[in-house]
Amino acid sequence: MPTWKLVDGEGVTRYQHLCSACSEGKAATLAGGGWRLVRPGEPVSCRDCVLKCLLTAERLWGAEDAVRYAVCHHCPELDACELKGRYFC
Repeated sequence: MPTWKLVDGEGVTRYQHLCSACSEGKAATLAGGGWRLVRPGEPVSCRDCVLKCLLTAERLWGAEDAVRYAVCHHCPELDACELKGRYFC
């Protein structure tokens, strides 16, 4: 998985796990901010993509199946969804 690592001035280590598309789109910005790409490849799930998920944003993971399926069905990100097929789609 594309994993980016940053050790800040206080010695705190931070990581970002991104999909390849998000990693490529943010690579220059991350590198400019002192982040290092420590591992390439595809992630289990992308932090940025998960934040776009309506189920996550609207806290619907515990909703009934019909509600979750409807939200997923209308999501414009469904084709690229890291979560698709894992839980209910």
